[in-house]
Amino acid sequence: MDFKQYLEKQQLSSNTIEGYLRLAQKLLDWFKSEGLAPEKVRYADMLTYIRYAGNNGNSKRYINEQLTVARHYFNYLIKIGKAKDNVAENLHVQGVSRRLPHDLLTEEQLQTIYEEYPIKGLAAKRNKVILGMMVYQGLNTEEISKLEAEHIQLKKGKIYVPGGRRSNNRLLPLAAHQVLEIQEYLDKTLPLILAVSEKETDKVFTSIGQSKRLDNSITKLIKNVQKYVPEVTSVKQIRMSVITHWLSKFNIREVQYMAGHRYVSSTERYQLTSLDDLQNDLNEFHPL
Repeated sequence: MDFKQYLEKQQLSSNTIEGYLRLAQKLLDWFKSEGLAPEKVRYADMLTYIRYAGNNGNSKRYINEQLTVARHYFNYLIKIGKAKDNVAENLHVQGVSRRLPHDLLTEEQLQTIYEEYPIKGLAAKRNKVILGMMVYQGLNTEEISKLEAEHIQLKKGKIYVPGGRRSNNRLLPLAAHQVLEIQEYLDKTLPLILAVSEKETDKVFTSIGQSKRLDNSITKLIKNVQKYVPEVTSVKQIRMSVITHWLSKFNIREVQYMAGHRYVSSTERYQLTSLDDLQNDLNEFHPL
């Protein structure tokens, strides 16, 4: 197995893999120039590399991208038995600004999004179930689009969410009122949607028309929600709001799992004591 094959097994996109391979080659070229075999590189060597990259005018963001690739490369060496430790595991250049979650919705608004959605017609009944998975399980469009009937465990009151390019798989509880709603959707609404659209698919959600993609359907869903909750802007905003509220009820490792975050640092972005603290932080550092 070479490094490219290792990256492919990490479910990264082809563009990401190409970028990582380019950065890895630059790192390997530096190792060679220093007379270092990759499997013999030490923590101190990586610190030297960081200084070298900074002195050559590279931004902190670029160096952190290089360190991300380095972590992948050393994990690859461990996988093939050429190294025992990942010497880049805890290396990160501080001072890179990251966009904070913003324009968050309150728990009351999230509840309203779900409860007041009008359910007239097949598309609306499908959308109500989709909204439930956004509001209660924090799913994004990609995850919703990948769901199959076998992923929904109604008797156990759980839903299995497959991992993706940027997320881990997880098993999440369904809210009690979701179970009957999903059951009715699977038994009655979905067969009618498939009949009307003349489709055969294993996916739980599909469009009413000929397209197999859900993007346009979910765009229309958000526009309908904006009619009674104007503050809603996107699926991403709903998900960020859900994760933020989870952190007031669960510890950070539990929320990392529930959100499907691969790294706890992704979850830490949301870790403020309350929604008011987050808003104050935004007002002070990100005035609009």
